[in-house]
Amino acid sequence: MKTNDILSMFQSNNYKLETVLSKKKFSGDVKNLLLSMLYKISTSYNDYANIKINVENKNKYIENIISIIDKCNKIELEKPDTEEGEKLIDSHELCKVDTIANSIEVFPSERAMLFALFKMNDTKMYLDEKYNVIRIALPELLNEGRDINNIEIIRDFNAWSWNTIPSEISNIDCNLIYQNLLILLGFEFLDTWMKQEYQKELLNKLEDKLKSEYNQEEIEKFLKLVYKLSIIICTQRNKNEKTRLEDEKIWDEKELSRLNDKEKLVTELTKTKKEKAKEIEKIDKFLNDPILLAKEFERRNATLSEYKKIFSVENLAGILKKERKKALNDIEEANELLDAKNYIKRKEKLESNLDLLKEIKNDRNKEKYKINLEKIFIKCLKEKIEGIDEAEQKKELLQFLYILRYYNFIVYDEKRFIKDVEPLQDEIQELVEKVISKLYELKAINSITKDLETDIKIIKPILETRIMNLANVTIQIEKNDKNIEVEIYDGNVLEIRFEVENSKEIEIKNKKKVKVFAK
Repeated sequence: MKTNDILSMFQSNNYKLETVLSKKKFSGDVKNLLLSMLYKISTSYNDYANIKINVENKNKYIENIISIIDKCNKIELEKPDTEEGEKLIDSHELCKVDTIANSIEVFPSERAMLFALFKMNDTKMYLDEKYNVIRIALPELLNEGRDINNIEIIRDFNAWSWNTIPSEISNIDCNLIYQNLLILLGFEFLDTWMKQEYQKELLNKLEDKLKSEYNQEEIEKFLKLVYKLSIIICTQRNKNEKTRLEDEKIWDEKELSRLNDKEKLVTELTKTKKEKAKEIEKIDKFLNDPILLAKEFERRNATLSEYKKIFSVENLAGILKKERKKALNDIEEANELLDAKNYIKRKEKLESNLDLLKEIKNDRNKEKYKINLEKIFIKCLKEKIEGIDEAEQKKELLQFLYILRYYNFIVYDEKRFIKDVEPLQDEIQELVEKVISKLYELKAINSITKDLETDIKIIKPILETRIMNLANVTIQIEKNDKNIEVEIYDGNVLEIRFEVENSKEIEIKNKKKVKVFAK
């Protein structure tokens, strides 16, 4: 996009924001911070979109921010040396958001402000009852992951460079999982899906979409790991949810034990059916005979305290109808469990729940699950490459190369990026080599030594640089006694220097700069 176009777009969005702010009673400092934030977003967004690929349209992104600001009734800046500021520090948050009052308390920085605004817009996701175990944990993970993703434009980009500081990411694990889903599903699907907060079978739609594009068995493993990690993450910080899940675990263990004793279960269910059938027969007699109903009214009230007495015979009839309905439900549930298919289904569901519930505050398995999650994710990326449409192969593979480079720099933990995680390096390198090889065949990459294997070794390290525009990359090589000396440039700026083994004794033209990507 031309400079004039960027300036024109910024002025238009700036005018929209100023119009909204003119109606607000925010302080001058708040208004200035919001305008400064918008300016930084506008000047960095194109580089951000070019590097990440899976992003929202710039105008839509900015319009969304302005609409959230318009919804805010109150925004206050809190400095670290104030009482309220100290509370935010103690809670390890940069902001305090009240979605009922539409108010924000936030540290005076563009990053904190943007995070608070998106936090204000979190989705209230409602999962089906069959996902009861993760109905709190998974939405929390996804919402936080999306909020972290949404502030990346300010956190990691400043109009001339791209830099990621792990300590600035509020939850590294939430971000990692969200980025996995974003790459696998694309921005449009994931964004639309997360906005469908009240739709039934919400999680089924996500599972179906992933299974339609990737190996079903691998996706089932992938999602199971996501669910387990969501419970580990959630129960580390949400005491109420930890208590709820611990109670759920106790109940599920008792119920599974009950189901495992089949002989006792059949006896119990048969007895329940007989008792409930008698109860229904008795209730029907009361409902069909006014005299018996009146006697039952007097009998029940004789044993109840003054405050719990039944108001009238008609009121008792309503109570009896509810009791009858419950008895019918109990018979229906007994019949379902006596059916072999339903019994197996119920047992498997309990076992699946308990497999998840054993992760309550279980840090020991987190590292193993993260590694396994990423290994499956990389397998899915391999499938994604194979599924690229031939007509768009060159364009999509080039985009995929950017995505792989971005993936390399996703923060894995406090000390490492994905590219630094040793158990993943072989799989990532294999994937990179496959993409470069395909681009080489399509002549989207210029030949450097006329030997594919050597060229791949020379080109791969580009994906471990933070060069903003890979189209600007040039390579200069020189042969020494044993190896090939390689210099990679971003335009005229030297980025990295390394050596590649020249075991094949390839003839090369020394000190000739070659543009890596063909036009």
